Amino acid sequence: MDGVLTEKEKQVLFKKAEAMGVDLDEFEMVLQAKLFEKQKSDKPVSAAPKSDKLGDVRKCPACGAIAETFATKCSDCGTEFRNIEASQNIIKFFEKLDDIESNRKDNIYETSNTNSSIGIGTIIKWLFFWYILLPLKIVSFFINKSKPAKWSTTDSRKEELVLNFPVPASREEILEFLTLASSRINSNTYFNAFAEETKYKDTWNKIWLKKIEQIYSKASLAMKNDKKSLDEVNSFAENARLIVKSNNKKVLHIALGFITLIAVLIIWGIISSKIDDNNLNQQKELKTKAETFIKAEEYDKAEQIITTLENESFIVELKSKIQLEELSKKIDALEIYLEKKEYSKIKLELDKIVWKKISTEYSTESVERDIYKTFLQKKEAINNQLPEKFKVEVGSEYSL
Repeated sequence: MDGVLTEKEKQVLFKKAEAMGVDLDEFEMVLQAKLFEKQKSDKPVSAAPKSDKLGDVRKCPACGAIAETFATKCSDCGTEFRNIEASQNIIKFFEKLDDIESNRKDNIYETSNTNSSIGIGTIIKWLFFWYILLPLKIVSFFINKSKPAKWSTTDSRKEELVLNFPVPASREEILEFLTLASSRINSNTYFNAFAEETKYKDTWNKIWLKKIEQIYSKASLAMKNDKKSLDEVNSFAENARLIVKSNNKKVLHIALGFITLIAVLIIWGIISSKIDDNNLNQQKELKTKAETFIKAEEYDKAEQIITTLENESFIVELKSKIQLEELSKKIDALEIYLEKKEYSKIKLELDKIVWKKISTEYSTESVERDIYKTFLQKKEAINNQLPEKFKVEVGSEYSL
């Protein structure tokens, strides 16, 4: 209370601090700052007489005019109020911050330990399911971004030291602190806006900006008669605000870019689906028309329609049906030889009636196989009516 700390009082305070687990160097620095604030309020810049009406006042060392509360400059003669001891205290404060950081035992930010190599399975998965995986990946990305940065005991100590540091009072103190504090605010790029390290740095940007805003508020009172100095302080504060705002805008731009990309992909998917549906309906109409010609045995007209089709499955199906109709006619024509019991003739003709494979891709082979089985059944039906020695090898559906 009296601005003086006896050796006995210091021993008691340090003993309490040590028992509470407080860093003694840090405690000593904060204690000195508190003592300085108390002594500064008790000892004006120049020797000022006690006055029953005014209480404790400070005067300008140059002209003797009474200085306003929080003023950094004499309103009468313009003399700046300086304090070299306080300036040294600011330097010691930043040195203490660096000292706490140098004793850090944990990692500054989380890093990914996963293998960055991409396997064949991952590539195939993304090729076929990108429309599902991409939105999930983006949602997971933003959820991770919304989580707070990893915060350690070291960071908590540094944050407490910054936010509890007394706001400077003189012009040179304010400008010096702002210069050093502004240098701690980091600017991000579009390439690292969502990195884990950037999340950590953004948290510290907010802490330093909060401290700079505190100093700016104090300076608005202390420098109300010193426009030039106030403009300098405002320049520091505005620059810090712009950096933080710019970092936030970059995150917003990337987020909007991702949202736009997803929207475009969804819209494109819907449009493509409708186009595919319309195209498929047209193909189905042409297929139905071709089937009508096949039933009417107008194979030439059916073939003309087939040449206009794009759906490979429809093409294979129609060509298979034409072939089935043509071969079925040949098999049915053998009935007359069966009645005459000309078995050798039937055997000779059956050997000639063979299926010519149409499909060239595995995806359409099953379509042809269904029709091919019908052909085998017809051939097997007449083959079973032949004596054993005249029977031919019919084959199976898998011999296609």
